[in-house]
Amino acid sequence: MYEVLEVSLGNMTRLYDYVQRNLYRAKFGLKGFDNPWVIESHPWKQNETVLDVGAAYSDFPSYLHDSFGSEVWAVDDFGQSVDDPFWERSSSPQQFIDTHPGVKYVVERLGVPQTSSLPAGYFDVIYSISVLEHVSQKITPAVWKHMDTLLKPGGVLMHAVDVFFPSNGGLKKILGGWVLDSLYILLPERLRIRYCFATPQAYVRLAFQALGIPAKGLNKLNVWNTVLNPDILTEDYHHGLNRIVKDKMRGYRYQRTGTLLIKLRKTC
Repeated sequence: MYEVLEVSLGNMTRLYDYVQRNLYRAKFGLKGFDNPWVIESHPWKQNETVLDVGAAYSDFPSYLHDSFGSEVWAVDDFGQSVDDPFWERSSSPQQFIDTHPGVKYVVERLGVPQTSSLPAGYFDVIYSISVLEHVSQKITPAVWKHMDTLLKPGGVLMHAVDVFFPSNGGLKKILGGWVLDSLYILLPERLRIRYCFATPQAYVRLAFQALGIPAKGLNKLNVWNTVLNPDILTEDYHHGLNRIVKDKMRGYRYQRTGTLLIKLRKTC
């Protein structure tokens, strides 16, 4: 069972506060929001067992270890199982791991507890930053279930998930997203999985279903809020340019991308 502590979308009001207080890596952009959100959303303690999901070449796990004395693990396969030009611009995984001795790296992917080398029921906190949106729809429920097996009773899941808002595709996609959210309970399982990234509500519902959590109180994630609420944070245009130049993503243009914040406590 889980207690829902937060399900929301990143907003400019909080980001301005993070930047003004000069919190860790606070800046205008999704990760510039997500990093301080993770820091602010939990009372970090010494010797706490922490798992970063999909850290790859991020220094964030080392920051947690060095700043709070946490026992930090990181699980990521460093792109070894996918053909993605994103990984071509990085150094070798082992070189990076060797320069971050304070973090215990496990080079694998989540989703198959039976073959995982991660210890079950071991972690006080499991978090991710801009990672879960890269997980295939087909294994998204399995990844959430795997994280459940790794988390201690009383432990916390904290995830900041990049979500493409339907307004990226204009009025047709906005109406389609609204219909999806409105008829979600009538959809067969295969369609819920296939379209789990179509709207913020669809993703949360699928994750909650995997964990056995009732999908209640999700009105603030509705499609019209992402379109009409000026406080909702979206990615900056410089990020789009970086993706086009570095990763040769010529079709990447629109910046209606936000951050979905999910924080849960495992009660038993």
